[in-house]
Amino acid sequence: MEKLFVFVVEEDKSEFPFADRIALVKAGTSHLSNVTVLPSGKFIISALTFSDYFNKKEIQEHAVDTSLDVTLFAKEIAPVLGIRTRFAGSEPTDKITRQYNQSMDAILTRYGIKFVEIPRVETDGVPVSASHVRRLLEVKDFEAIAKIVPKTTLDYLMNKF
Repeated sequence: MEKLFVFVVEEDKSEFPFADRIALVKAGTSHLSNVTVLPSGKFIISALTFSDYFNKKEIQEHAVDTSLDVTLFAKEIAPVLGIRTRFAGSEPTDKITRQYNQSMDAILTRYGIKFVEIPRVETDGVPVSASHVRRLLEVKDFEAIAKIVPKTTLDYLMNKF
């Protein structure tokens, strides 16, 4: 059976603490026996390797260099874990994340790692994303949120907000 590693960004730079986010991902994938949820550490989308990621709103029109982050993953992390394919969701709205995906596509293949971009799921014509969930939270639209997050996440959001 193939193994899937899900890396949760460890930086605490959002309104949702890392400890809560990783617990939610673990709860939402607990029924999948081939999934292992791991913290991203200091070398996958971190302030050290890709600081622009945490300042995305202000720099959407800039070109960013994501090569350090992607190269470290390809050279140091993937071989240790036996990762041969890296998956990411397509990015229709965020230009910084789209550049990261393009960088993964260009760099990972040089190290024998396949990059697969999964089409972003849409609900009612809107791409599902954390940003979309945050916008729905602002207006307390839990009915819409329920359509796009696991029950464990919905329960967390309803209790917190």
